[in-house]
Amino acid sequence: MTRRIFIIAGEASGDFLGGQLLQSLKQQNSNIEIAGIGGQHMQAQGLKSLFPMADLSLYGLFELLPHLFNIFKRIKQTKEAIKVFRPDVLVTIDSPGFCFRIAKYAKQLNIPVVHYVAPSVWAWKPGRAEKLAKKVTVDHLLCLLPFEPPYFTCHGLPSTFVGHPVTEVILPDDTHFRESLKISREATLICVLPGSRKSEIQKLLKIFLEAISKLPLNRRIEVVLPTLPHLVPLIEPLIKDAGIPVKIITTVEEKWQAFMQSSIALAASGTVSLELAYAGVPQVIAYKVSRLTYWIAKCLVKTKYASLVNILNNEMVVPEYLQSQCNSAFLSKQLDAILTDSKYQKQMRQKYKDAINALRVSGACSSDVAASVVSKFLR
Repeated sequence: MTRRIFIIAGEASGDFLGGQLLQSLKQQNSNIEIAGIGGQHMQAQGLKSLFPMADLSLYGLFELLPHLFNIFKRIKQTKEAIKVFRPDVLVTIDSPGFCFRIAKYAKQLNIPVVHYVAPSVWAWKPGRAEKLAKKVTVDHLLCLLPFEPPYFTCHGLPSTFVGHPVTEVILPDDTHFRESLKISREATLICVLPGSRKSEIQKLLKIFLEAISKLPLNRRIEVVLPTLPHLVPLIEPLIKDAGIPVKIITTVEEKWQAFMQSSIALAASGTVSLELAYAGVPQVIAYKVSRLTYWIAKCLVKTKYASLVNILNNEMVVPEYLQSQCNSAFLSKQLDAILTDSKYQKQMRQKYKDAINALRVSGACSSDVAASVVSKFLR
């Protein structure tokens, strides 16, 4: 008997989780049919996205406003697709603003809902956990962090720590990556990751490249920029006048190869910081939003750190430069400090291991654990 899964991811990090989850679901279930919204990872597992995932990859209260009409249009389109497809289970991944609206609709049709990636109530407001349990219609919550389930289970919402699928990635050992991009073996390779949202790239890329251009001239610098294919037309004009040769790469394999070959990374705050830590890349993270969005977030956020690596270690392992500190002078100085201090790099890599180990489920593959929870709703 064929079972149907409707699955939604709204941004690159969720697409990665969705791709790993679909792969495990197909291994655990012989006859499944999938529909939904996702990017290249999920499409590689056979998903035909209802519309481009980029339409949902928006962040920031005031950055979101110009796109509200299109978002409401996509909500309506998704509801109609679910009504026609009639899945046995709806799997929503992160992006709560969009996903929870769809979840409420699914419950009206008596479709069970599994939400992957718990809202960060420990960072914002623990009271939101009760609201999610009582008012948002989710049947099971899949948590990436070991300390998250108790926030929700105490309010009656079944929650499972499944670990983080980044720990499943097999790191490449490709010694020909630099040659394939004509990058010198002697060059200091800097991996630049300005985010997967258009607003992030527009705010951060110029600052990142200016920071690199200010590094001392006593070393040869080359830059590689992993991104998504649909973002290349946005990025190319921004790097044209940077004065630094930038090699753009667009595949998942190339991204991990770039990580393994890079001396250091300069990245937007987000899941990529965890990926860099897993690959052992020294890094600096930065982020900038509108002043009003930042002010609101600062009033609400309860954690000392932005990077998950720092949160898991409860100390500043990865240097963070947010808002006014996200400028080329500060970033350049920090990049140079790390590049010239091998002892600091070694300490950073050791702390990375502590953070990554905290994200593993003993004796189990995280995607398989997540898939086993979803599969229960198919039987």
